[in-house]
Parts: sequence; structure tokens; C-alpha cells
Amino acid sequence: MLTWREQWEAHYASGHTPWDTQITPPEVQAFWSSGRLPGRGLGLDIGCGPGTNVLFLARQGLAVIGFDIAAQPVQIGRQRIRERAPELLARTLLVQADVTALPVHQANASYILDVGCFHGLHPDNRPAYVQHVVNNLAVGGYYQLYAFDRAPEMTDDPDKKLRGMEENEVAERFAPWMAVVEIVRAEPDRYPCRWYLLQRRECS
Repeated sequence: MLTWREQWEAHYASGHTPWDTQITPPEVQAFWSSGRLPGRGLGLDIGCGPGTNVLFLARQGLAVIGFDIAAQPVQIGRQRIRERAPELLARTLLVQADVTALPVHQANASYILDVGCFHGLHPDNRPAYVQHVVNNLAVGGYYQLYAFDRAPEMTDDPDKKLRGMEENEVAERFAPWMAVVEIVRAEPDRYPCRWYLLQRRECS
């Protein structure tokens, strides 16, 4: 049985990567157009793939680190940045890493993005992911997440029945460290999905 990393390496080796649209989601663009954060500081992209959003965030003025479990998308992303925005090489870093064991600690990031990574983790691995996000996000910083709901049609598929997020799961897992700012239903792909925006608060 393939490991999680091997599965993603196989996806990229096959060339079938429909998620690699090379377009930053409009919800992420809208956040940065809203003025909630200044274009400075550190951003983290969890499950960054070939770095489309890493490059977008760097263009907003952030220093950005992207993490992906597979080596191939990291290599592709590095090459794209070299070719398309060499002036941003000093502000971008793509790292192969398990998102439940990020190689950064207390990074004090002002913004953390996850477009479709958290919802794929087994529930047993989600607490470790949450702790890494909380640990690395500055007080007042924002965490923006795109995730599928856990839909009934997934329950008959042994590979998918534990994927997706339960109702209120995001808010419950990140309490008490973060407050939910907004939840917006997204245009459905194969399953119902939502965009979540949370903000890190001071905890005693």
C-alpha cells in the first residue's frame, strides 16, 4: 500500500493534476484586496503544490514558505518561480515536508493558507496539523482554509469516508486559539465545500 507521500508523487508522475490550475483562487485574491493585512511579514502555504499561491503571496509583499509532502511539485514550483519571477527568489522558499510535522516553530506568520490539504488528512493526524498552524501563526494573524465537507456519498468509499470536514469541526478544532471570522460556501466541485477564515487571538 502506498504511503500518503507516494500517492502524491504518483499523481504528479502521471501528469494528471487537475488541481494545478496555476490560478490563485478568487477568495484568496479577495482577502488580499480587503486590506485586512498589510503586504509584509511572513506567509505560509500548507500543501502548496507547485507554488502558484506562494508566488501570488510574494507578489503581495510577503516572504513566503510553501510546504508540500511530495518532491515533484516542490521542484516544479521552484522552476516556475525561477522562470517567471526571479526577482522573488529571495522571498520564496518551497520545502518538502509533512504538514503534520512542519519544520518551522513559532514562525510568527501573519497569514497561513491551506487550499485543500487539511480535509484530506486522517482524523487521527488532524490535532498535530492544528498545533503546527496555531504555533506558527502570530496573534492577530489570519488562517484561510478551503475544505470539502464530509459528504454522505463519501461513506461508502473506504478511501474517502474519513476525508472532508464535519459540521463545526474547523471551529471546534481551533478553539480556543482562533476565532472564526467567516465561513463561505464555495462553488461545489465534486463535493460540498467551504472557505473558512480564522484569526489568531491572544490566549491566557
